[in-house]
Amino acid sequence: MKLGYNTWSMPETPFGEAVRMLARIGYDSVEVTVCEGWPTDAETAADADIESWRVAAMEQRLEISSVTANAPLVCDDDTWVASRRRLLRSFEVAAILGAGTPLPVSLGAHKPKAPLLGGNPPPIIAQNSWESDRAQIIDRFGDLAEQAVAIGCTVALEPHAGAVVSTPEQAIAVLDGVGSDALGINLDVSHFAVRDFDLAEVVSTLLPRTVVVEVKDHRRTADGFDFLTPGEGEFDHAGFLRLLDEGGYRGTVSVEISVRRQALPDFDERSAAELSYRTLSDAARSVGVVRAGGVRS
Repeated sequence: MKLGYNTWSMPETPFGEAVRMLARIGYDSVEVTVCEGWPTDAETAADADIESWRVAAMEQRLEISSVTANAPLVCDDDTWVASRRRLLRSFEVAAILGAGTPLPVSLGAHKPKAPLLGGNPPPIIAQNSWESDRAQIIDRFGDLAEQAVAIGCTVALEPHAGAVVSTPEQAIAVLDGVGSDALGINLDVSHFAVRDFDLAEVVSTLLPRTVVVEVKDHRRTADGFDFLTPGEGEFDHAGFLRLLDEGGYRGTVSVEISVRRQALPDFDERSAAELSYRTLSDAARSVGVVRAGGVRS
C-alpha cells in the first residue's frame, strides 16, 4: 500500500514546491487537483505546463496516482456544456500526466455550487434528488467514460455527502447503468464515516470497483460534523487501513483535506501535510500494513 497526498489540500502551493515538500515528508504518491483556482487548473494550463508537473513528480520519485476534477454534472444543458468542456480538458491533463498509463480522474455527481476557494466554502448539504436525476447522471457518466477511453484515462465516481450520488448503492447503480470498465469508484471514506454507515459494509461493497481511495478526519458536533486534518479528529484510520488490507487493496491511500478545514485561520499547508503523514504512517504501522517499496527514510 502507498500513502499519498492530494494537492486539493494545497491550493496556495505551486506544484513543483508541493512535490518537493511531499517527498521530503515521506509520501509515496500525489493526486493532482485540476479544479478552478488551483495552481494546476486544467483550463489555464498549457500542455507544456502539464508535462513539467509530470517531470517534477518523477524527479521526486512521487507516483502520480490520480487527478481530481470538479464541475457540476447534475445541471441544465447550458451549464453542462461548460462543465463537460472542463472535464474533457481534465482528461487531457490526466493523459499527459499518465504518459501511457490511464490515470483515474475523480469527480462527484453534484449540482452547481458556490466557489470552493476564497475563505467561505459552501456548506455540505445533501442533494436528495437521486430518483429524478438518476437517468441524467448515468447518461452523462456514460458519455464521460467513453470520452475518457478515447483520450487515455479513466473516470472515478466519488460518492459524496453533499452530492446527488451519496450512498454505495447509488454509486454501484451508476456503474452498472454505464457498464464500462473505464468507470470506477473513488472511495473517500470520510463521506460515509460522518453519516454512521457501517464502514466494513461500505468497503465490502465498493472496494472491488474502487480505483481511488481518500481519507481525511472529522469530529462530530451538536449540529453535524466538522471535517479535519488526519490526526485532529476521531476517525479510526488504522481500522480503515486494516479493512482495505484485508480486502486485498494494494493501491494508494491519499489525504484530501476539506476546503472547510482549509478556510479556518489556523490552517497551514505544510503542517497539515506533516501531521497527515504521521497519522497515516503510524496507523499503517500499528496494524501491520506493508508500505509498497518500504517507508522513506
